[in-house]
Amino acid sequence: MDRLIYTAMTGASHVLQQQAAVSENLANASTPGFRATLNTFRAVPLVGEGLPTRTFVVDSTVGADFAPGPLQQTERQL
Repeated sequence: MDRLIYTAMTGASHVLQQQAAVSENLANASTPGFRATLNTFRAVPLVGEGLPTRTFVVDSTVGADFAPGPLQQTERQL
């Protein structure tokens, strides 16, 4: 029973991390110079004793989007 709770809570924890990253990206979408956080998760089957249907959630890639944003023209002098 403890393993089942751990498996469920691991998945829930990763979903909360992804939700936090998405909300941060949305909140800062119009901020000049902001780089979006990228989160990708994947399911990894657990090999060992017990049920062969158990899987864990693992961070596959965590990084930032470094694509250049649009230039903003201003009338200010350099």
